[in-house]
Amino acid sequence: MARKVIILDTSILCVWLRIPNMDSIEKSGEKPITYDDVSKSIEKETADSSRIVLPLASIIECGNHITQINRKDSQKYVNEFAGFIEKALDGSEPWDIFTNQSELLSTEGLRNLVNEWKSLSCCGLSMGDVSIKQVADYYFSKGYTAEIFTGDTGLKAYQPAPHPQILSRNRNRR
Repeated sequence: MARKVIILDTSILCVWLRIPNMDSIEKSGEKPITYDDVSKSIEKETADSSRIVLPLASIIECGNHITQINRKDSQKYVNEFAGFIEKALDGSEPWDIFTNQSELLSTEGLRNLVNEWKSLSCCGLSMGDVSIKQVADYYFSKGYTAEIFTGDTGLKAYQPAPHPQILSRNRNRR
C-alpha cells in the first residue's frame, strides 16, 4: 500500500480549530462539514498511518482568519494553531515535516507556481489553491497517495488520481 498524506486546506483547518463563523462548511443541498466530521476523518487517517501536511498557503490564510477574531478571544486559537505548526516543523507524528515542501518555495518552484496559477486562474483557482495543488502533486510524484482535505469541490477536483494497483500476471494462463 502506498504511503498517504492528507493535505489540509484552510477551510478544513478553520473547521478543525472551530474558528468562529468558519466552524462548519455549508454547501447547497449537502450535509454541512462539522468539527466532528473533520476530527473523525483525521483520527481515522492517522490511525491508518497517514501523515498530515500543512501547506504554506493554509498556514497563512488560517493565521489571517485567527487574527480577525476578537483579540480577547483569539489567544486560544493562536496557541492551538501555533502548536500544529510547531509539530509540523518538527515532523512530530502524525505531521509531515514542513521542509519536505521546500523545493516548491525555490525560485524555480515559485516561477512554476505563478505560471500554473496564470493558466488555472480562469478556472477560479486562487494562488493559494494552486500552491496546495502543487503540494499534492509534489507528494504524489514522491510515491505518496495525496488527498487534499477540503470543503472546496473546485480544489478537490485537482487532487492527483490514486496510484494504480499493480497486479501480478498469471503466467500459467495461455
